[in-house]
Amino acid sequence: MKKQLLIYFGFILIVFWGCATPGQKFINIDYPGEHEKTHTGKIGIAPFQDNRAGMGEGYLGYRILLDNSQETYLVEGLNLADTLRRTIMTYYEKNGFTTVQIDPWELTPKGVKAASMGYKQIMAGKINKFECRAKKKGGRTDMTLDIDLTLYLGIAEKNTLKKIPVSLTLEKTEFTFTREKLEQFINQALEEVIQKALILE
Repeated sequence: MKKQLLIYFGFILIVFWGCATPGQKFINIDYPGEHEKTHTGKIGIAPFQDNRAGMGEGYLGYRILLDNSQETYLVEGLNLADTLRRTIMTYYEKNGFTTVQIDPWELTPKGVKAASMGYKQIMAGKINKFECRAKKKGGRTDMTLDIDLTLYLGIAEKNTLKKIPVSLTLEKTEFTFTREKLEQFINQALEEVIQKALILE
């Protein structure tokens, strides 16, 4: 009986500490929203630029644990710029558009005219800030997510360029923190950002 209890408590300790161990953890970013496919047309999306200073291409954020060690969060694929481009492509596709990856284009009305042949719209984007900072405090984890993007939308039929700045700061407290909950937090924030920035007509 004592042996069984020791095994049981040992298992509980492994589970407990497994939820808060320093090191690298990977987050899957995707667009979770669902839409009716009521739009048509082809949209070209150029590579995004990651302008965050002093951060790796795959870096998303960190969580400080009770002993001041740190979990570091990275995006699956280790390329946030490419991941955000694919996430926006998913948004357009769920609304009925066809998306195509295109080469970088000059971010001016002249550049729209030169690059938009055959496309309803063309897009590009810059990542100015994207980081989730979290800290474990007793039985809870406090999280702050900062997202700052600049999106560029070229309207082919008008040869016009729309510059769309996007800035969002969200705070959340989790009493049972998991990697999956952080993943959900980030994806839901991105869903809100994308829907507000890219209003479909």
